[in-house]
Amino acid sequence: MSDTSGGTTPIGGSLQDLVTSIKSGVVYLGKLVQIWTAVLPRATGLFTMTATATHAVAEPRVQANSIVQLIPTNAAAGTLQGSAKFLFVSTVSAGVGFTVVTSSAANAAGTEVFTYVATSPVV
Repeated sequence: MSDTSGGTTPIGGSLQDLVTSIKSGVVYLGKLVQIWTAVLPRATGLFTMTATATHAVAEPRVQANSIVQLIPTNAAAGTLQGSAKFLFVSTVSAGVGFTVVTSSAANAAGTEVFTYVATSPVV
């Protein structure tokens, strides 16, 4: 194959063709990320546990089938999660939030800080 400069174009196209293909791939990858985040909506936030055994977290972005993950963000929360009082999500209410409960029904200290991620799967 000959190009306009008199040289030969490699099989599969020129370097510019390769760059154009890569740019298109990046654009499509960006669109896939947008679709993925739209299909699997997430809610994130932070809460401090009260000095009780039950605490309601207001989060209007959760759905009834949301999966809520708790991440301890201070030593007190880490200690709570490593004890018999382990904190778990007991209920999730669509458009309202979720409730966390200590597994032993004993009160938390009230200084435990958690980050949460609530993912709503597609059904």
